[in-house]
Amino acid sequence: MNYQRLFLFMGLILSLFTALWGRIFYFQVIRGEEISLAATVMRSQRIELREQQRGDILDRNRQPLTNTNTSTALFLSPDLVKRDIEARQKEAPGLTETEYYKQLAASMAAVATGLSGENVKAIVQAALPQSHFVMIKQGLEQAEIQHLTEAALPGLVLAPFNERYGHEGFCAHVLGYTDRSQEGAGKSGIEKSYDYVLRGAVGAPQMVSVVDARGRAIPGLTGKLQASGEERGAVVLTIDRRIQEVAEKAMDYRAERGAAVVIDTHSKEILAMVSRPAFDPYSVDEAIVFDGRSPLTNRALSSYYPGSLFKVLLTAAALEEGLVDFDDQYNCSGQYVFNDQVAISCLKKEGHGLLRFEEAFARSCNPSFIEVGLRLGRTRLLYYVDKVHFIDETLLGYESIAPGSYVKIDGGAAAMGNASLGQQGVMVTPLQIASLLATVADDGVWAAPSLVKYTLDQDGHRTPVPGGERIQVISPSTAAQLRLLMEQVVENGTGRAAAIPETRVAGKTATSQTGQMTSEDEEALNTWFAGYLPADKPRWAIVVMVEEGSSGAKNCAPIFRDISQGILQYY
Repeated sequence: MNYQRLFLFMGLILSLFTALWGRIFYFQVIRGEEISLAATVMRSQRIELREQQRGDILDRNRQPLTNTNTSTALFLSPDLVKRDIEARQKEAPGLTETEYYKQLAASMAAVATGLSGENVKAIVQAALPQSHFVMIKQGLEQAEIQHLTEAALPGLVLAPFNERYGHEGFCAHVLGYTDRSQEGAGKSGIEKSYDYVLRGAVGAPQMVSVVDARGRAIPGLTGKLQASGEERGAVVLTIDRRIQEVAEKAMDYRAERGAAVVIDTHSKEILAMVSRPAFDPYSVDEAIVFDGRSPLTNRALSSYYPGSLFKVLLTAAALEEGLVDFDDQYNCSGQYVFNDQVAISCLKKEGHGLLRFEEAFARSCNPSFIEVGLRLGRTRLLYYVDKVHFIDETLLGYESIAPGSYVKIDGGAAAMGNASLGQQGVMVTPLQIASLLATVADDGVWAAPSLVKYTLDQDGHRTPVPGGERIQVISPSTAAQLRLLMEQVVENGTGRAAAIPETRVAGKTATSQTGQMTSEDEEALNTWFAGYLPADKPRWAIVVMVEEGSSGAKNCAPIFRDISQGILQYY
C-alpha cells in the first residue's frame, strides 16, 4: 500500500472541503445579510398602490388629526392573480378562469361579503393595465387575519395600512371625508376646502410583496407599504386636539343630537367644534341612506332659533341706547298680552311679580324683555344686529358654510315680541352665538372666527390664513355690564348647573320652540347654554346646543360645565 499517495489524496480532499466551507462561511456569515437582501429584492414585486395618499391635517400644536390609526388591510394583486392562474392551468389544464375566480371569491367571503367571482374578475381586469394593488378591506379583525393567513392565497396580500380617519368619527364634521374612488378627492370639510393642498403632487406609495420564483406570494408573509419619499402639503387648524376630545366626550355622554363650540375669546380661533351624531368617514353612504338623524349635517354651522340667548344682543342694544338700567322695575304677571287674541307666556307661568332688570336677565323673564324690545324698536334692533355682526357667516379659512341665518321682523308688536325672545324671525348658528359671547368677553371687540391657521407646502413653507379686522362693535362699558349680568345667571339664576368650584363662570340659558312635534307628540324644544370662563379674565367662550331637550339649564349647562372642567385640567 502506497501510504504517500493515500496521504496526498486525503490532503487534497481535506483542502477541497476546507475551501468549500470557507466559501459557505463567507457567503452565509460575512455577506449573508447582503445576499439575503438581494435575494429578497429578486423575489419581491414592487407595485404602485393607487390608494390616494394625502397630506396631514394638524391641530394648532401640530398634533395630527388624520393618519393616526394603523390597521391590517387586505389587498388584491392583479399581477399575482394572473400569474397564479397561469401556473395552476399548467398544473391542471382543465381549470378555467371563471372557476378560479369563483374559488378566490369563496376564499374571501369570510372577509368581504357580497363579492362574486365575476366581481373579482372585473376588479383584476380593471387594475391589470396599471399593475396596482386594490384594497379589498381595511380594519381587519384578528379572526379575519388568521383566516386569510391560513388560506395563503397567492393573489391576496395582507399589509399594515395607515388609516386616515378613526371609525368613531373624531372631529369628522371639521375634517370632512374623501370619496372612496382611486382619485380620493375631498368631499366635505377641510378635506374639500384644502383638497389642492392635501392632494398635492404626491407619488403613490408602493406595495412590496415577497414572491417565489413563479411570481406567487410566499404563504405566511405579509406585504409592506413603502412610502414614495415625497413630501405632502399639510393644513394646520386652530383646533386644539385636547379640547376637541374633551368636548366630544362631554357631548357623547349627555347628548344624542346637538353641537358644541369652543372659541378663544381674544383671537376668535375655534378650539373645538363638535356635531352630534358623528359619522364614520368610511361609511358615508350607509349614514346617508340608513341614519335618519342626518349625521353628516354639521349642527355647529346650522341655523336654529336661539331663544333667550338673543336677549344678550337685545340687552347690549338697549344698554348702548341708554334704555335700561340695572335697577329698572318690571312687573311680570306670567304673560305679556298684546291683544285679546295674542299673548306670550313667561317661563314661570305664575309670573315673577316685581323684579329689577338684573333679576329679569338672571331669571330670563320673557315679559320683561318683550317690553325692552318694544321700547328699542325694530329699526334700532336691526341696526345692532348688523353692527355686532350677529348674522355674519364668515369663518376664516373655511368655505363650506351654507347661508341660512337671519333676523327678520315682519309685522307689528307681536312679531317684535317674538323676535325679542329669539323665536320667530331669528335664526342663527351655534358658532354665531359663540362669536357674540366672545365679543362680550373681549370688551366689545368683534373679529371673524377662524378655523385654519396656515397651510404648509411640500417644503414646509407656511402660508398663513389672513386674519380678520378687530372692530369695536359695542362699548367696553356695555360689555362690562353684560358680563356682570351673565355672571349673575350662573350665581343666582337659571344657569346654576354650569357653576364650577373656585372658578368664576358667566353664561346664559335658552330654550327655543321649534314648531315640530316629537315621537311622543310633544313640541320639540332646542336647548342652549352659552357662556365663558373665567368670568373675571375670560379666555374661552363655550356654546352648547342640544336638540329635543327639556331646558338649557337641565340639558346644556352640565355639558358646558364638563367641557370647562376638562379644559381647566389642561390649562
